[in-house]
Amino acid sequence: MPDRRTRKRAARRDALIELAADIVERDGIDGLTMAALAEAADYAPASLYTYFASRSALLAALQQDALVVLADVADVHLVAVDSALAECDASPPVAALARLLAFSELFLGAPEHHAREFRLQQRMLVTPGLADTDDVLSIVPVAMAVLDRPRRLLATAVESGALAPHEPASDPIDRPLDGALVRTLAWVSALNGALLVDGIVAGLPTTGAVLGAEITRSFLLGWGADPTVLAEASAVAADLPTPAGPAPT
Repeated sequence: MPDRRTRKRAARRDALIELAADIVERDGIDGLTMAALAEAADYAPASLYTYFASRSALLAALQQDALVVLADVADVHLVAVDSALAECDASPPVAALARLLAFSELFLGAPEHHAREFRLQQRMLVTPGLADTDDVLSIVPVAMAVLDRPRRLLATAVESGALAPHEPASDPIDRPLDGALVRTLAWVSALNGALLVDGIVAGLPTTGAVLGAEITRSFLLGWGADPTVLAEASAVAADLPTPAGPAPT
């Protein structure tokens, strides 16, 4: 167990990350500077560098923290979904597709239920050059751990026969690539893109969540889901626990 001094330092670091998130929420990513954080925390600017070696390191820590929150939310929700599915007599393919539909609903509800963390991720994804290479690399394992949730759901759907196997794929240097991961990246990117539609000031006759649900259904059919089985899974998913979380700020 960490000693008292280590715990206090970790608590101060967490408080600084919380303040940094407040600044980004209020002033945008450009508004988060070491000087701005020092002023908000009533710290001497030089003392911040004992917690974060640079603004780049601060931004990486902020993104990692948001990813961990979103991953924890997904874990709690998926446990509740599994518990509910255990009480019904859905076949393995129907249950596998229902889990994917539940994850889609969770993802599409994030801007409402976990607004700050989700908005932070969107801002950082569309703002190039925020972090140095080493700091970006420190984020990758956390991001991949988050993506492993939907990757496992997709892999299980293939194992159950709900989806067709992915054709062989390779990465940019021709190494074999997990088909479930390829599908995960395509799916999550498409859902995130659908939610970005809500920021279009001209307005559209629908919402990002509606578009995202349509994307998920289309992807599942394209990946080999039987329409009848998917319809049954949709009926099952409608009775599963809904995502919940703090009110938007």
